[in-house]
Amino acid sequence: MSAPVREPAARAVPPVPSRFGFAFSEEGGWAACLRAVEDAVTLERWELTRPVPSRSTLTGEDAERAGGLDRRCGVLPLDDGRVLILRPATGADGEPAGHGTVLAAEPSGPGLRITRSWPVPAMVAGFLLAAPAPEGAVVLVTVEDEQHSRIWWLRRAAPALEPVARIPGVLSGGVWLDGGRTLALDHTAAGHRTAGIRVDLRDGTWRRLWSVSDTTTDRIAAYSRRSGVLAVTTTSPGAQPPGTAQTGLRFPGGGPVRFPDALNRSGRPRAPLAFDAAGENLLVRETRGVVEGLAVYAPGWERVTPVPGPPGMLWPPACWAEDGRIHLRFAAPDRPPTLATVPHPPAAGWWLAPDGPGTGGADAGDPGAGGGWAGAEPVELAGPAGPIEAIVYGGPGWRRAPRLVLALHGGPLAAWRLEFEPLFQHLAAAGIAVAAPNHRGSTGYGERHLRPVVGDWGGPDLDDVVHLAREIGRDRDTAALPRPIVLGGSYGAFLALLAACHAPDLWSGCVALAPFTSAASLHRSAPGTVRDRVSRLSRCDAPGGPETGRDVLRACADLTAPLLLVHGARDEVIPVAQSRALRARLLELGRTEGVDFDYLEADDDHNGVVQAWPPVLREAVVRFCLTAERAYVSDQERR
Repeated sequence: MSAPVREPAARAVPPVPSRFGFAFSEEGGWAACLRAVEDAVTLERWELTRPVPSRSTLTGEDAERAGGLDRRCGVLPLDDGRVLILRPATGADGEPAGHGTVLAAEPSGPGLRITRSWPVPAMVAGFLLAAPAPEGAVVLVTVEDEQHSRIWWLRRAAPALEPVARIPGVLSGGVWLDGGRTLALDHTAAGHRTAGIRVDLRDGTWRRLWSVSDTTTDRIAAYSRRSGVLAVTTTSPGAQPPGTAQTGLRFPGGGPVRFPDALNRSGRPRAPLAFDAAGENLLVRETRGVVEGLAVYAPGWERVTPVPGPPGMLWPPACWAEDGRIHLRFAAPDRPPTLATVPHPPAAGWWLAPDGPGTGGADAGDPGAGGGWAGAEPVELAGPAGPIEAIVYGGPGWRRAPRLVLALHGGPLAAWRLEFEPLFQHLAAAGIAVAAPNHRGSTGYGERHLRPVVGDWGGPDLDDVVHLAREIGRDRDTAALPRPIVLGGSYGAFLALLAACHAPDLWSGCVALAPFTSAASLHRSAPGTVRDRVSRLSRCDAPGGPETGRDVLRACADLTAPLLLVHGARDEVIPVAQSRALRARLLELGRTEGVDFDYLEADDDHNGVVQAWPPVLREAVVRFCLTAERAYVSDQERR
């Protein structure tokens, strides 16, 4: 039996801030985003023409006049300094009410104030696009339901929205193809995953612009009106690494889309973000294992040049301004998502927006400046079939921390990246080390690492997890420390449960956030989009296939480690019935709830549970990881 462990005192964790929903004005002089701290959501507007971007906010009475902002809202800054806010209405149950409002906020002293509003009669979601036209009109694209979307003109002097076109299917994304008459949008409809369409706003007609086949996802990525070059992506098989889309370029004058080798034949997956002001170079996001970086592709030279910068994670949209600076969203393990500005010429010292209440302060080159968050480092671990890269919290001595969590990502085709993880921050604050491995099936490491898990869920990836736990457990046994706790969300929760069932002695506990119990059961019960993904990536319907028997409901009789099982009652990806079935099976086996396992059903959706957003859920996970105990029988005692 392991010796008692003296737990360190937990460090207080401040409220976790996050910036999201970034948008940039047409000329690139302004940015806007939403900033959330717990349930409080604030609008931020940034003036980007200054050497150090300055911030204004919508707070206090004007935020109340806006009816309160939430995470469903969207924002759009305009070149004249105004900001438009798209606010979908919600009912008493928190679900979409089917209508919404567009609000206009104008500068007022150091802040912003609401000046007018436009009702939106039918919408569950939508987005805004500023037209590059002298009158400064705006296009509103709304999704009315799963079958139809609608496009509206929103003109400053008009008293109401002007309908343009109602299009079957769901519209997303969007770039202007000219001075304000023609849009290119991503379009998803029955019989086709996603294709690019061209919409003529003068007469409301539309036609397909970019499509490979009805079974591929084909998107519009970026467009330069100056050079006429269009960047697109497709999931059609090609030279790109598995699990990533191919990037193609369509040049003016006609001809087929080109798929440059420099963008697609690399061990580092690349995705297009934006063209420079002249339309001569394409900014791409490049995945380098657990790190993402920027690079510039020069079509004329067939060359990709990395942009130096701090290690972390990047997200679109990106703005490549006339002055050569680049603006986009950035995060690192010790830096919550924030606005980043890459100087011109590029240098490692980026400007990162501070998290505090002030508006100044350049955090160049230091993604953790002023935050006080725990840092993390990538390490290479020995796996049964080759090296496994992992992100670890806990410093050089993480293997012998008083408590250790082995965290498994969702997917299966996904990966941990060097970004800010609120749950890991709370675990680290409690003195719990975290190791987050990118086992086989993880993206960003080439086909040999990814391909084995396709059609073999819970096979090679489970072998990697068990191998790592066994190796780490030997070190901890020597130091008389508790063995690791395995934690996962979504697919990672399924994998964590399999690991706890198939190698029960390796673990001190198991945390499963929104799991499913088998690929076959998920295929039977999941929504259509999820069911389609399960069909493509697993062999759930192949009798006698490699996944046969990998069913947690059958294997859980061997589960002996304490279990924390959590699911969202409003989970739209993995039905809550999956966890309810596992709870019922454990009770059938004679396990006692509150002793052998804990079951928590949160009033939240899939992402809310997997990310452990609610404070009460994070506290429950941390408390479980601090207190999970079990006795072990040594090999000597067995003999």
